Amino acid sequence: MIIKKHNISGATAVLLIDSTDTTNATQINLANVHATDAAAVDLYLTEGTSTYYIFKNVSIPAGSTMVVNGLELDFDREEYSLYVKLGAGGSTVDVITRY
Repeated sequence: MIIKKHNISGATAVLLIDSTDTTNATQINLANVHATDAAAVDLYLTEGTSTYYIFKNVSIPAGSTMVVNGLELDFDREEYSLYVKLGAGGSTVDVITRY
């Protein structure tokens, strides 16, 4: 099993899976590690200039984890890239992607 890890903070989009990546992710864990604030999280695919949301502005409470797996991660790796973005500059989320 391959695991990729990201410590994300701020509201900048972070690339999780590039369109040139041929491996298939089986699970993504998003853990809100902020002590008190909920994190608003977007998870989406891009294709050229188009964006397709798996979910948008989902609130993950402080100290909680959201797990994404199954069909949400089944997409054409040659055409799409997968990104995560937080809604606020003070948010902090750890992302673990399993392959």
